[in-house]
Amino acid sequence: MAKSPTVDRALAERLLIAAVADAGRAGKAAVAARLGYGRALISRTLSPSDPLGMSDALAERVIATYHRIEHCPGTGDEQPRAECLRIAGLERAPMHNPAAMRVWKACQTCPNKPAPAGGKESQ
Repeated sequence: MAKSPTVDRALAERLLIAAVADAGRAGKAAVAARLGYGRALISRTLSPSDPLGMSDALAERVIATYHRIEHCPGTGDEQPRAECLRIAGLERAPMHNPAAMRVWKACQTCPNKPAPAGGKESQ
């Protein structure tokens, strides 16, 4: 299976390692539960001696769950990557909600905006 050009596996691996470290004694089991995967998969993925590696699906889930944008231009706050994906995935502007429209407009020119589903980079 070829690597997907839109998934940053190195970022996902760093985030996964940090999440396991931050989880303390619960470690891999807690991270696996939050991601919706088994502890064994997380353990194998992090093991340097196991050839399994990280799948695109796991990398995407790790990034969506643990990656945070330090300063979102739309909200002015720290923003979870999953929220960026949700807003960027909106096909139409949220005309019914002025606050959501302000965030959506800022998202359109944000350097953190995720690549569209077609795989082309927006930057």
